[in-house]
Amino acid sequence: MFTIICFFRVEQRNIDKFLKITKKSGEILENHGTLEHNIYFARELTGRQGSMGLLNLVEMEENEELFLGQSVFESEEHYHNVMKEVGFDDMIHYLDGNIKDIVEMNRVVTSSFTTERVAETN
Repeated sequence: MFTIICFFRVEQRNIDKFLKITKKSGEILENHGTLEHNIYFARELTGRQGSMGLLNLVEMEENEELFLGQSVFESEEHYHNVMKEVGFDDMIHYLDGNIKDIVEMNRVVTSSFTTERVAETN
């Protein structure tokens, strides 16, 4: 499995619009083959039992909420194939433009994870 995660900082006044855009984007991704697309609401951002929390890593403003977006694919190759297909979807470009109006994209944290061990290159 191959997973893309994104942490979005969203101003409270833009939460409803953000959720509508990401719901529609998720539907488009799933229509093109993404296995899952979810948006998670933050519950606890401070660490437990002596560990750090996300607030130690992500700087938040008082008027912001943190959301976790997750898209799951069969493999990295599957991810690239889906994204290639999605690139031809006009609606996704429209939604992408709208999300940039409410989320500072240079402050979004994005990473990928896989269940397969990646060979080290030295």
